[in-house]
Amino acid sequence: MRYAMPKSRFSSLSQAVEAYYEELRHFIRRRTGSRSMAEDVVQETWIRANTTTVDLPDNPRAYLYRMAGNVAVDHLRRRQVWERVEQPLANETDEHGIQTLETVPDGAPDLLEALTSQKQLVALNAAVRELPDKCREVFLLYRGHGLTMREIAERLSISDKTVEKHIARAMVHCRVRVRAAGREV
Repeated sequence: MRYAMPKSRFSSLSQAVEAYYEELRHFIRRRTGSRSMAEDVVQETWIRANTTTVDLPDNPRAYLYRMAGNVAVDHLRRRQVWERVEQPLANETDEHGIQTLETVPDGAPDLLEALTSQKQLVALNAAVRELPDKCREVFLLYRGHGLTMREIAERLSISDKTVEKHIARAMVHCRVRVRAAGREV
């Protein structure tokens, strides 16, 4: 005899993220060892859940754990790449004092990639300037100054939920603008 799964209590995947927010954050924090990365990962999970076109799965909780785990792996990989690229170049130079190509580390971005990144950075800066004042302030405190959502809420005398909504709005807006500049994020 086969049992039917009970009807989900959620009408959307993003609603499920909100319900499991703390649980997901603790799960990611245990996996990454970083509170700020856990908050970033769960926030990005909410954004992906909010913008996905997939139907609500039978088991939203399991689906979100998998999604958040994948986002965490992406964050860890990006951090490893940045750590590699930011390594100082060797001090070898040619007879004119110009660094030789042999000193460029493996994995360093090529010129085209660097120019594309610069274009995306300009688009990101423009997107941040376009945000409403309070939304921009919250986003910059979160991303620029590394404050937690709780710290921002206390500093600005607003609720945690309002902080979360401002950050989500800013991230969605910035993601759209950076995509338009040619990067899939």
